[in-house]
Amino acid sequence: MFAVGLTVHLNAEFSQKAFSSFVDKLDEAAKEAGKSVDTSDFNIAEVVGSITIVLIVLGLVIAIVAFLGITGATCCVKHVLIVYLVITLVLFLAQLIMLLIFVIDRSVYDDAVKPALKDTIQEEFTGFEGNDAPSLIWNALMIELKCCGVDSYSDFTGAKKWTDGTKYITPRACCKKVDTATGDACATFAGASDINNNWKTGCYEKLYDYVVSDAVVIGAAAGVLGFQLLLLILTIVILKTAAAVEPEF
Repeated sequence: MFAVGLTVHLNAEFSQKAFSSFVDKLDEAAKEAGKSVDTSDFNIAEVVGSITIVLIVLGLVIAIVAFLGITGATCCVKHVLIVYLVITLVLFLAQLIMLLIFVIDRSVYDDAVKPALKDTIQEEFTGFEGNDAPSLIWNALMIELKCCGVDSYSDFTGAKKWTDGTKYITPRACCKKVDTATGDACATFAGASDINNNWKTGCYEKLYDYVVSDAVVIGAAAGVLGFQLLLLILTIVILKTAAAVEPEF
């Protein structure tokens, strides 16, 4: 986690290559529509900058906790093992509670995440040909997932920087297909419909379905929790063993 955060934060070239296919999708769609989108100034580091800092901090915390565990286990230092056990237990329970909330009552996350995503549309989105990071990401996301906005096309109503808002009811990236033959009719007030536009399909639900249905993501989450549970059990065993062999005075 620390290595990933540090690499993305410091190595701009690496992070750009990692997200290059994401931007290429937008370029292809723009060419089909006979439009030109300048992605040369797109810097993924600006978008994920705060995320990389979080990854670095979390990585350092995990490294310190791991060091406590290794030191306590190899040297049989009871107090260090107890500190390690408490910290690991707190982390395990926190992750388990967050996972249960996500599965049982997703509205807790929805209420926090959705407004923030809608704010990026209202405050930053400039349109299909915008070359700023928020616009590029939203356009590429809507093209790739075949969706529109967070919940629907209405999220773009009144967007401050979307100058095409007077002409189009949805961004052109919401269209099921935009090319030079059909033009932009699929995004206009008169031409948009369920047949030619993904205007009623929100990207938030699409992303949620993608994450929940992804076996790799589910397996990774289960693996992390399972590994932490194993560490807790081993720590308790070591503590009991150490207490059993402790000399009596």
